Amino acid sequence: MKILFDVTPLCRDAKTGIPIFTEKLYESLRNEHGINVIATPRFCRYLPTKPWKLYRFIEKYIYRKCLLPLQLKLGSYDFYIECDYMFQPLFKPNIPVATFIYDIALILYDHLQTPKHNRQWEKNLLKSINNSDILLTISQTARKELIDYLQKKGITNKPVYVIYADCDTLPPCKDFQSIKNKLHLPEHYLLVLGTIQPRKNPLNIIKGFHYYLQNNPHSSLQLVFAGRKGWLYDDLYDYIDTHKLHSKIHFTGFINNTEKSCLLLHAAGFLMLSLHEGFGLPALEALRLQKPVLLSNIPVFHELFGDTPMYTDPNNPNQIGQDIEKLLALQHQKYCFPCNRFNWQKSAKTLLRVIKDICVEAS
Repeated sequence: MKILFDVTPLCRDAKTGIPIFTEKLYESLRNEHGINVIATPRFCRYLPTKPWKLYRFIEKYIYRKCLLPLQLKLGSYDFYIECDYMFQPLFKPNIPVATFIYDIALILYDHLQTPKHNRQWEKNLLKSINNSDILLTISQTARKELIDYLQKKGITNKPVYVIYADCDTLPPCKDFQSIKNKLHLPEHYLLVLGTIQPRKNPLNIIKGFHYYLQNNPHSSLQLVFAGRKGWLYDDLYDYIDTHKLHSKIHFTGFINNTEKSCLLLHAAGFLMLSLHEGFGLPALEALRLQKPVLLSNIPVFHELFGDTPMYTDPNNPNQIGQDIEKLLALQHQKYCFPCNRFNWQKSAKTLLRVIKDICVEAS
């Protein structure tokens, strides 16, 4: 069996989320016997990614729309796996296609991006769904949301399968002091990982932390956000300015894996209070390191992580502040999270079973 596997997400500068998932699943599939897994071209090896808009134009319109369907037609492949939501070729190849749709947050929560972006994204997503034979996602919660959406759109012929993610293996933290100096880290802090965007709920995190400080005025605790600036974050900085929280809240910008490992290991606790997630790799990374974790009380986190972490209402800053205080009381406890529940090789085997079943049906 010959499979073409989309690795274009690996050209992104930040190795987070989808790029991690793509790389690890591809590597695991290659280790399976009886199949030949071939990666799509990584044009960032030959083309500069800056300016990013020009690179994306070449990748999206020249490769994905034109060259990819030719490659699929002429390459004698048995199956194609699209790893980045949008499979929109000028003509569809005569082989089964599986497309990963990690979540549909932009459809379920239309305030997470600009209205224009949301409309275009949904329009493109529907095209991609119609071009795909099966859909793949990364949790049972995301699967249910996707199926409900398909039914509302009258789409009933697209099977949806779950391929669980796992987190990347973090390198050891060897020189925390130099990283601490470089990033200007405080001694005692809570950590938030991820791009600063509305879906990650940064404003309510800050309001909740502010509530904690008001009730614990002598606390040395600070809040560290590690991740790039995304979009629609002006209200965040307005709140910090208004309440004079500059000395209590730090933004490191993008961090590499070694820095992430050190920040997680030395944090008093980890917060992930997203309004919506398809999975939540940073939470899994924190749990693997046995850190106390406070998560949003949303279905996907309960599905994936069970009773190990604490949960709070992501829309209630006062409750967040109260639960931060409870979380700190747990910072010296060790958690026992079942590490083997998520495993890249298990995910690859599950995906391979799906592929073989689809190919048998197609023949």
